[in-house]
Amino acid sequence: MVAMRVGYAVLRFVTPIHVGRWTLYDSWDYVPSDAIYSALYALGVRGGFRVSSAYPMVADASDRLHLPAPLPATWRLQLLRGAAPEEAKAVKRLRYIPLECLKGGDVPKRRGDRWTCGGLELKDRPYGERLAVARNALSRVNQMAEPYRIAVFNPLVPYVVYYQGLDVSYLKLLGEVGVGGKRSSGLGKFEVVEVGEVDVGDSGSAALLMGVGRPVGYERALGEWAVRSWSCTWGAVGPASVLMDGGVVWGSFDFEDLGGGGCVKILRPLWLWIS
Repeated sequence: MVAMRVGYAVLRFVTPIHVGRWTLYDSWDYVPSDAIYSALYALGVRGGFRVSSAYPMVADASDRLHLPAPLPATWRLQLLRGAAPEEAKAVKRLRYIPLECLKGGDVPKRRGDRWTCGGLELKDRPYGERLAVARNALSRVNQMAEPYRIAVFNPLVPYVVYYQGLDVSYLKLLGEVGVGGKRSSGLGKFEVVEVGEVDVGDSGSAALLMGVGRPVGYERALGEWAVRSWSCTWGAVGPASVLMDGGVVWGSFDFEDLGGGGCVKILRPLWLWIS
């Protein structure tokens, strides 16, 4: 198989993250690709680059960390079909696998209370902790501070972003500013502690989404679809259906961005061939 190169950056978060799911009182435990695109867009970064979501690194039984990938929806379905009722919950909790297992086509197998793939025994451990932080807003009535709280996720392991066609210096700049909306100022800051490249397949019949996408023109798709809406300083985008991380798409597909002017949602994530 012909190979192409994909860049990656290992991130160490120095402040918790707040990337809202529905309200201020909830947050994703990873950084979806659309949030990274929006943050880069706000910094003035343009062009045909692609980025993935930021995923937590996966640990094996010896605590060695591995580059991560979302579990493909096709693999999840295969595991669920062969799982006993008591094993189904373990399958649903399995979100990330080592990238080397994905590249080798090695579907994880359950051994006792642990998953194995690619000769590795994977360690089930938390990626971070959920917290709440206090903020203050200025009252429009009496100009007094009005406290409120927002939910955050505090990562305890390094995270990884994959990219193509992007100067990594923009990611380093983003780390100084932080990822998140105006209510999360000061959060989502990180340091880029390692950069590198990996070889991945350059052709195939099915593609794995490494982020949040809105595919069009596809033959079929499998995975978690969600209806999302986004707000920005100049308006709102959505609601719209998107295919979440780990979704698999077949056919001659493309991706569609939404919005316009100063309120754009870029929904064309990095994707990898898996077959």
